[in-house]
Amino acid sequence: MTGVSFVSIVVAVVLLSGVFIASAHSRLGLPAMVGFVALGCAIAVLDPDVMTAISPDVATNLSSLALAMILFDGGLHTTPNRVRRAFWPAMSLATLGVLAQSAIMTALAHAVLRLPWLSSAMLGVAASSTDAASVFSALGNTSLKARLADVLEVESGTNDPMTFFLMTVLIDLARGDPRAFRPLEVALLFAAQMGIGLGVGLAVGYLGRRLLAAARLDAPGLYPAVTLAMALLSFGVAQSMSGSGFLSVYLTGVWMAGARMRERLTVLRFHEGLAWIVQIVMFVVLGFFLVPRDFADVAVPGVLLACGAIFVARPAAVWLSTLLTRMSAEERWFIAWAGLRGAAPIVLILFAVEAHVQGYIALVEVVFFVVIASALVQGTTVERIAETFALIETTPTESVCELLAVAREAAVMVPIEVRPGSPRAGKRLRDLAFPPDTLCYAVVRGGKAIVPRGSTRIRAGDHLLVLADEGAIPELEHLFREDQVGHAEALP
Repeated sequence: MTGVSFVSIVVAVVLLSGVFIASAHSRLGLPAMVGFVALGCAIAVLDPDVMTAISPDVATNLSSLALAMILFDGGLHTTPNRVRRAFWPAMSLATLGVLAQSAIMTALAHAVLRLPWLSSAMLGVAASSTDAASVFSALGNTSLKARLADVLEVESGTNDPMTFFLMTVLIDLARGDPRAFRPLEVALLFAAQMGIGLGVGLAVGYLGRRLLAAARLDAPGLYPAVTLAMALLSFGVAQSMSGSGFLSVYLTGVWMAGARMRERLTVLRFHEGLAWIVQIVMFVVLGFFLVPRDFADVAVPGVLLACGAIFVARPAAVWLSTLLTRMSAEERWFIAWAGLRGAAPIVLILFAVEAHVQGYIALVEVVFFVVIASALVQGTTVERIAETFALIETTPTESVCELLAVAREAAVMVPIEVRPGSPRAGKRLRDLAFPPDTLCYAVVRGGKAIVPRGSTRIRAGDHLLVLADEGAIPELEHLFREDQVGHAEALP
C-alpha cells in the first residue's frame, strides 16, 4: 500500500467516524468532542508512530489554520449590525474578562498542580477562551434573546485574539526574549497586532464584498471558493505582517456577512461543513497527545481546576467586566454559565507543547479535563438555565429575521398569472427552464396557496409567486411571454 492510499484511508475513517460521533452526540447526551478526542487516543494507541508524523509544530500549524476557518464561519453568521449592538459588553468580556479569568485560573493552577508560575499562567490563559458555537449547539432549537446571543457570539470571536496574544507573550518570557520583560514594548506589540489584524480584516472584507457584488459566476459552487480564498488571504496576510490573523479572519467574515451575496445559503452551508471538518481534525489531533494511562495522575487536579474554571473564574470575570453595562443579574449569570470551552484552548495549549515549557504534558491533559467538563456540565444544562431565567426569545428568531433581510436585500417577488391556452399549462415545474437566481415558492390556485414541488403541474388560472434576482427578471419575462407577468415587488 502506498503512502498516499494509506493516508487517504486514514482520513476517510477519521471523517466518517467523526460524522457518526457528531450525529449521535445529541441522542447520547455527550459532547461530540469527547468522541473526537477518544478517536485520537485510539489511533495513537494502535499506531504509536503517528506521534512522529504529527509533531507539535505540525499540530500547532494545522490547528491554527483550523481555528481560523472556525472563526471565519462565526464571522459569516455575525453581521456588522449585530457587532454594533453587542460591542461594549462583548469587548469588555473579551479584554477585561479574559485578563481576570486568566489571573484566577493561573493562581488555581499554581496551587493545585504545583507548577511554576509561567506554566500555570499558560494554562490559565488557555482555559479562558470560550466558544459560542458550543453554546448554540447545546441550546438546540431554542433561541436566546437577540442581544444576549449577539454578546456571546462577538465575545467568542474577539477573545481568541486576546488569549493568543497573552500566550505569545508568555512563550516569549519562557524563551527569555528581553522584549517580553518590558511593559511598554508589550503594550506596543499588542497595539500593533490588533491594529494590523483590524486593518487587514476590514480591507480584505471590503475586497470580498466588492468581488461578491460584481461576480456573475456560472456555477453556485464557485461562490464558496471566493469566500474561502478571502478567509485564507485575510489570515495569511495578517500573520505575515505580525498581526493577529485570528482577529483579521473573524472581521473579514463579519464584514462579508453584511454584503449582498449571491448563493448566500450555499456559502454558509459550505463554511459550516468546513468548520465541522476542521473541528473533527483538531480534537482528533489533541487525542494524539493524550496518554490514557496518565489520566489517573491528573484526574483529581483536572476536576478541581475544571470546577474552578466553571464555578469561580468565569462568574467572577463576567461580573467584573459587565459592572458598567445594562445587564440584568439573570443575564450576567447566564453569560457566566454559558462560557463553554471549545477548540481555542486546544490550539493555545499546543503552543505550550511546541515550546516545551515545563510540565507541558500535564497542561495538555488538564486542559482536556477543563474543556470536556465544561461541555458535560455546562453544555447539558445551559438550555435549562436559559429557560429558568426567561432568556428564550419568543418572537421570530434572529436567524429567521436574517433570512428575511437577505431576501429583501437580494431578491424581489414576481407574480405570474398562467392564462388559458398558455403553453406552460399542464407542464411540471421541473420541466420549465427557470433562469438562475429564481425560485417558485408558491402556487395560488382557487384561493389556496400550494407549496410547489418539481412534480407540481401548472394549470391555467394559476398564479405563480416567484422569488427572483433583479437581473433574472428579463429572462423570466421572456419565459412567460404569453402569460401576464406582474411588476416585481420588494418583499415586505
